Amino acid sequence: VGRKKWIFKKQMSMKKVLVSVIMMMSVGFGVSLAQSAPIQSVEMERMEQVRKLEFSEIHVNDLPEAVMSRISQEGAMVKRAFMAYDVYGGLVYRLDVLASDSREKTWYLGEDGKKISL
Repeated sequence: VGRKKWIFKKQMSMKKVLVSVIMMMSVGFGVSLAQSAPIQSVEMERMEQVRKLEFSEIHVNDLPEAVMSRISQEGAMVKRAFMAYDVYGGLVYRLDVLASDSREKTWYLGEDGKKISL
């Protein structure tokens, strides 16, 4: 009877060890999956959404003062202006400009006049 009890305890402790090992392996597997998942910042997601926006052409006179101020600070001249709403409801402006170095460039500006790099 004593030997059977000892074997039973031994089997129970082995089962506990086996369950513990399986749990640790599953946690390790989950962590490795989480580490391999691509991490995108909010700003990167926003840039991807900006690329998908539908821009409508607007008159240069309709640009907000902050955007016009930014253009004058850069010494550029607007050739064409486009506007779209981003997914957060803010305005994004796409401007075809003639920069101070006499090159044609496309700028993306927020309604506050800050450049958005794509």
